[in-house]
Parts: sequence; structure tokens; C-alpha cells
Amino acid sequence: MTILRTGGLACLVLLLAACGSGMQGTYEDAMGLSRLRFDRDGSVVQTAALGGVEVRLRYELEDDRVRLSHPDIDGAALVLTHVDENTLSGPMGVTYRRVAD
Repeated sequence: MTILRTGGLACLVLLLAACGSGMQGTYEDAMGLSRLRFDRDGSVVQTAALGGVEVRLRYELEDDRVRLSHPDIDGAALVLTHVDENTLSGPMGVTYRRVAD
């Protein structure tokens, strides 16, 4: 019975860990004008160097796509593509490189 409980607990821990997996780290565009700071909880903070604007967004992962959406504006989204582990590609050729974990 102890083996069954231990196995069940191990499965639960793995399931919860998988549910919490998301992106983490800070990415910056090539000119240093904007940053995206991803947290594993599904939130991302977008910071614009010009004007000091900071916006908290939500993100969803689907295959190699990262969809950023504003929680208060329906339908407004920015879709980025994972090029590799440290690079995201956005619309109009904007590329974000990981600068911190």
C-alpha cells in the first residue's frame, strides 16, 4: 500500500510541475528599445525604453508560437515565434534575444 501511495504522490507532483511550466526570462529587441520579461505564471511585462511605458500582459504557448494578449482588451494580440532557445521573432522582422534568466 505504501508503494501505491508513493507512486500516486509522485505522479501528482509531476503533473503539477508540468502545469506550471512556462517561459521565464527577459528578452530585448536588437536596438534595446523594448523588453519582454516572462514569468512562469503566464504573465509578461513589456517595457518600452522611450517614455518608460510598462504593460503587464498574459501569454500562451502553442508549439513554437508565443501569443501575448492584453487582459483588458479583447482580440488585441501579438504573436511571436520561437526561433531557438534564446530568440523570439515578431512581426515586421523584430527579433528579441534573451538577455537574462
